[in-house]
This record gives sequence, structure tokens and C-alpha cells, in this order.
Amino acid sequence: MTTPVTLISGFLGSGKTTLVQRILEESHGVRCAVIVNEFGALGVDGDLVVRREAEGSAVVELANGCICCEIQEDLRETLAQLTDPGGGRGLVGRWLRRSEGGPERILVEASGAASPGPAVQTFLLDAGLAERVHLDGVVTLLHAAKIEAQLEETEEAGTQVAYADRLVLNHSDRVEAERLPALMDMMRSLNPLAAIRHSERAVVPLDWLLGKGPTEGAGERWQQLGEEAVGPPAHTSGLRSVSLSSEEEIDRDATLMWLEFLSRRRGQELMRAKGVLRVRGGALLIQGVYQWLEATDEPGDGPRVSQLVLIGRGLDPEELLRGWRAIGGASASLS
Repeated sequence: MTTPVTLISGFLGSGKTTLVQRILEESHGVRCAVIVNEFGALGVDGDLVVRREAEGSAVVELANGCICCEIQEDLRETLAQLTDPGGGRGLVGRWLRRSEGGPERILVEASGAASPGPAVQTFLLDAGLAERVHLDGVVTLLHAAKIEAQLEETEEAGTQVAYADRLVLNHSDRVEAERLPALMDMMRSLNPLAAIRHSERAVVPLDWLLGKGPTEGAGERWQQLGEEAVGPPAHTSGLRSVSLSSEEEIDRDATLMWLEFLSRRRGQELMRAKGVLRVRGGALLIQGVYQWLEATDEPGDGPRVSQLVLIGRGLDPEELLRGWRAIGGASASLS
């Protein structure tokens, strides 16, 4: 029997990490392994998931590249290790030995800056991998208030919609109720094969999302899209990330003031902000999408190293580094 894999796709800020957290937190009794991949030099997504991780689950992070190009081989190798009856290697091997049977389901959270196409083709064309895993579905999350603009401005958003066999119009509370039917109709016109729901904070029934297998016609659609794809995957023009880190304690209140300033001044350029910061008394979890910002305090021990990743167009690294240092940060890397 092969292990089912669900690929979770969606543009920056659509709610992928929130959905993965919800799946891990649900009392479904299924051992899950999560492969996390994000655009940027620092692996913040894995930290965000691990802090909410369910007992018996594992998180493996693929950093420094996106699944659609640089680290496709890493995805293949990680899937092979997670389903290795011999126990795998390193951290994966230790988790496999503790879990007494390995994962019963694998979730792959793809980068928001990636087309899911090459990952899908990996499952369809790799005969060796097909003996161990099968693609159970491609779930694409969409930001209800941003998807129309993203479809116009980016290559990735369109391919993410096209490959999905389940579409979740997330953040539906951030658009007027009368707009939702039109947005749902737009998604149906772009991908009539996909099942579709709208949600707030990625709350969707797991029995609708997982374990049903691909919707009718999805396999043929994936094959067709793969045959039509020519050349390397396109990426949004001008998109870059600025990764900030520090071993020093960060000033919580100054951080919130700085991020609010950025969201107002650079709201259309700053597409995504994610971070786990060490502040006095615990950790501060940062999730931001354009002008929207959420900061969550978690008591207890904060991370040894604070990490913040900012993704967008036309970002000024020197300006961001000056702000980071002003709130207590110390270093930065660019990608």
C-alpha cells in the first residue's frame, strides 16, 4: 500500500501554514509528516508549524529554494526517506523509529512563490516513487481579497488554480458578502474540475479535504498541464525576500510599531511577513499579508534565534535592516 500525499499550494499569504496547523491539531488519529517549503533563506514556516505541532507528527523543512526548481530532487529524496521501511536517516530516521510505522499521510506545503506543476509531475513520472507514495490531491488556497489582483500580476497564481482539484477561497471574511458568489463563479470558470469552498482562517472539513482521492478528471488535467509546460517555471517579476535574524532579545512593542509602519508605507510591495521572535516572556509569532498583520504571544521559552522573513516586490534591504537593528535585531541575509 502506498502513502497518500496531499500537495498544499497557494500564493503568498493565502493561509497554507494555517491549514497545515489545523490538520495537525485535529484529533483524527492519523500520523502525519509535513514537508514545508518556503521562498527565502530562513526556514520560518517550519518553526511556525512545529510550535503548533501535534503529538506523533513530524515536520521536515526544505529551505533555500522552491519546489518548482532548485530543490525538486530534495523533495523526491525526502519522500523516499519518509517511506523507507529501513528507517531513513538523520532526524527523519529518528522520527520514523519513534513513530512505529512511519507516516500514514504526508502533507507537502509548497512555496507561495512556486508553481505546483513540477512537484505534481514528480509523482506522475517517477516510477520508483510511485511504488511508495501516490498523489491524493492538490489543494490550493486563495486569498479572497487578493486573488483577482494576483491572477493579473503573477504567473504562479494562475497555475496554482489550474492544478488544484480542491480550491479553498480563504479569508472570505475580508471581502463583502455580496462579492463571494462572483469570486466563486470566477474560480469555477478557471477550473471547472475542482471542488470549491470558501473559508475563514482555513477552516474546512478534513473529510472533504483529505482521503477522497483526486476529483474526477484531475489526473488527466495534471497530465495535460505538464505536457503544455515548456521551459523553466516562471516567477513573479521583481519578487525577493529579505531574511532577518538575531540572537538578541527583540523589543516586542517596537517590533509591532515598526511592522505597522511597514504595512502602511509598503503595503502593496510587502506581500508577506512571517516570523518567530524571542521577546521578553516568550515568543512572538508574526503573520502578515499586505496591510494585514497578526501578532500572537506565546508564553514560555522563546526561540534561541529570532527569525523574520519579508517577501515582496521592490523591497529595500538596507531600509529593512536599519529597522530590524532599531528593534534589537543584529543580522540579515538576502535571497
